[in-house]
Amino acid sequence: MTAFTAILVDGYRELVAKNLFTLSMILSLLVVAVIGIGGLNEQGVTILGFTIEVPFVNSNIFTPADFYKLMFNSVGVKFWLGWLACLLALVSSAGMFPEMVSSGVVENMLSRPLPRWRLYIYKFTAGLLFTSLQMTVFCMASFLVIGLRGGAWEPGLFLAIPLVTLLYSYLFAMSALLGTITRSAIAALLLTILFWGFLFTVNSAEFLLNGFRISSIKECEAIQALMEKRKKENPEVDVSDLESEFDRNQSALSNLALWHRVVFAVKTVFPKTDETTSLLQRWTLEASNMKDEGDDDAEEVAATAQKQRRRGETSFGNSRAKQREVNLAHEADQRSRGVGWILGTSVAFEIFTLGLGCWLFSRRDF
Repeated sequence: MTAFTAILVDGYRELVAKNLFTLSMILSLLVVAVIGIGGLNEQGVTILGFTIEVPFVNSNIFTPADFYKLMFNSVGVKFWLGWLACLLALVSSAGMFPEMVSSGVVENMLSRPLPRWRLYIYKFTAGLLFTSLQMTVFCMASFLVIGLRGGAWEPGLFLAIPLVTLLYSYLFAMSALLGTITRSAIAALLLTILFWGFLFTVNSAEFLLNGFRISSIKECEAIQALMEKRKKENPEVDVSDLESEFDRNQSALSNLALWHRVVFAVKTVFPKTDETTSLLQRWTLEASNMKDEGDDDAEEVAATAQKQRRRGETSFGNSRAKQREVNLAHEADQRSRGVGWILGTSVAFEIFTLGLGCWLFSRRDF
């Protein structure tokens, strides 16, 4: 415990000397202040006494509590904690491991009666503690704003602390490994950001492919239902055009399903950054905040289908299938992915990354 305390103090002094730790705390409070200065009236959103008319965001639709919780998730979690705060934390901590393995510093640290792998884990844990402290300050300030301004005291907001810290730990584990290998803070930071961009690309590709796959399934179901309806009304009716359309969509569905399985397998191996932050929204936003879209107009759907068939286009769900049904099915499929898959596979990759970093640090000659 004494060695860990010494590493914690050294890490704190290092971050304070760079002023980035203090800056991140100040920016976190500023984000909360931005959330707190907003309000609602019957016309729309109010900011410092000025009213901005927003048709679908006013006191007739949202209660103050729902409005501030929505702001917390949209601005605080997705925009600040999910992106900028993590990026700032990576910038401030990128030099922790390169400086630890630099000449002079590492010899002093290795002189302590401590296994190298434990020293590596202690340094990593110290970085996570500083990030969790930033999350705690932000969540406490948000808790007070929602309670005082919205009249709702929601302890569920503090779920942001472990979830966003876990999100940061995925990236920090990679930053620590790259910093140990390259011994360069700039290289570790840039490569970690590239890794983050890779995760975002894989997630976006899987999300789009899954959406097209589900749209194609719904399209096939809609065509099949229409064929059955026509045959029921007139057993002698010619449905060859629908059969051809069904075959085209079935072929497209097979290709989409294949590519989705490939991308999904790749995504399963790596950390789920977007799903981790989405868990917070799923657990803290109340069902009353989610408004279902209205049904698509049948005539408009039929007209769109006719235009696409005239142009010879292959539809993936928006010609005969109702877009609302497609969206709901896509959302249900995303929500069906359990916490065990989202967090379990992500933590497994993080453990592998940490283990590889500990192994390299233990075997390297200094």
